[in-house]
Amino acid sequence: MLQNNTSVLARRVVVDGDFATLAYEAGWAREAVVFVQVEGGHPDLVVATEISPDGINWIRRGTPVMLAADASIAELSLSAFGNWLRVTVTGASPEAPARILIHVNGKG
Repeated sequence: MLQNNTSVLARRVVVDGDFATLAYEAGWAREAVVFVQVEGGHPDLVVATEISPDGINWIRRGTPVMLAADASIAELSLSAFGNWLRVTVTGASPEAPARILIHVNGKG
């Protein structure tokens, strides 16, 4: 039987510059789907996933996704990612902030 777990990495966080979630330990999972949602108006955002061998040093994994100003949700999928992952969001500024929610769904 497969394991399935959904965790919240960011809940209604106001982003006004480059943002990265805390390290999420997901070594038990074979794959992960990350959902990035935006509440209200926002600029174009670039969301990406990063992986790490130790939860400290990070490298980008997968293709970044553009979350356009007229969209409210984006998804990124990962497989073969090791133990640690996190999500980055760029494109917001103090003049054009974004309120974000990030969920990761792991399956193992």
